[in-house]
Amino acid sequence: MSVPILRNQVLIRPADLQPLDPGFEIIGTFNPAATRVDDEIILLVRVSERPNVQDAGQPTSPRATWESGKLEWVLDTFDKTGVDTRDMRLFRLPNGRVRLRFISHLRLVRLSADGTQIKEVLIPPDLLPREPWEELGLEDPRITKIGDTYYITYVAISRQMGVATALMTTHDFQTFERHGVIFPTENKDVVFLPQKWNEHFVAYHRPISDQWIDAPSIETALSPDAIFWGRHKFLFGPRPGEWDSVKVGAGPPPVYLPQGWLLLYHGVAPATRESPAGHYCVGAVLLEREDPTCLLARSKQPLLSPERSYERRGFVPNIIFPTGALLSEDNENLLLFSGAADEVVSLISLPVQSILEHLSLE
Repeated sequence: MSVPILRNQVLIRPADLQPLDPGFEIIGTFNPAATRVDDEIILLVRVSERPNVQDAGQPTSPRATWESGKLEWVLDTFDKTGVDTRDMRLFRLPNGRVRLRFISHLRLVRLSADGTQIKEVLIPPDLLPREPWEELGLEDPRITKIGDTYYITYVAISRQMGVATALMTTHDFQTFERHGVIFPTENKDVVFLPQKWNEHFVAYHRPISDQWIDAPSIETALSPDAIFWGRHKFLFGPRPGEWDSVKVGAGPPPVYLPQGWLLLYHGVAPATRESPAGHYCVGAVLLEREDPTCLLARSKQPLLSPERSYERRGFVPNIIFPTGALLSEDNENLLLFSGAADEVVSLISLPVQSILEHLSLE
């Protein structure tokens, strides 16, 4: 069934912000984490910047360094002989290693209670690359409030530790404490259940096998302290021949409903000429209230597909990538904060009842 969209608007574009360095340009403001704090909504937005390099054929990759005692950018350049530069996001060196063309950090955005108006954009120093495992950037955060603590999972990238998931916490969104890498390479799209289950934290994560014996799927894991994780369990994966046949990954942290825990996810179809990184749609699953590691229902068709111009055209076309979800103040609608085409932040409002009707039992 088709789910009615009550609102779909662009909140933030690259042109709305200034780069950290005048020698860089912002190419994407996207994939925001979201939470409520008092009478407003807080977003942590991924901001990607790349250097203004004159020679477009010269493979150049930025990274952060602290050798001078303060944050500085270093531009690593490479001989283009044998380098695969076809991907707009990265290039592959002759030895098989990959380097990014950009570097990302996080910015804090304060919104009105309904999520439609921007009140302020801030650049907290704690949200810039600071540790060795972040030298190639911080990406794609998610926020989960458990008790009086906000847990922020984010992708940390470095030459030594690859693409990993790290954790920081805050109580006030003014100061942030880092807890290091909690899911090592390669593991992304990590979100926490918003409450403990059987005295354990619950995470939903998406490891990728270098051998590709298994398809990139969502698994659960348990932890006594949100730092050390174990008891991993398969939850669900791609479906051959369907709209989510290549890989799946968790979107925002699960949202509690009387019917169960609602977990939105992105599902990817194979790459095409029009969708060089794959076609990213949004699906939903319903998890048991009493056992959030068990699946009750799952979308047979996409909940959302790239249809609007800013979802179909951008830095990476044909992508909706949900990373923040909050109930409206009357609990009737779901406010979904997403990245669109790896370029802008969008707000999509959907009726909760329509989402539940969209789900079908497996």
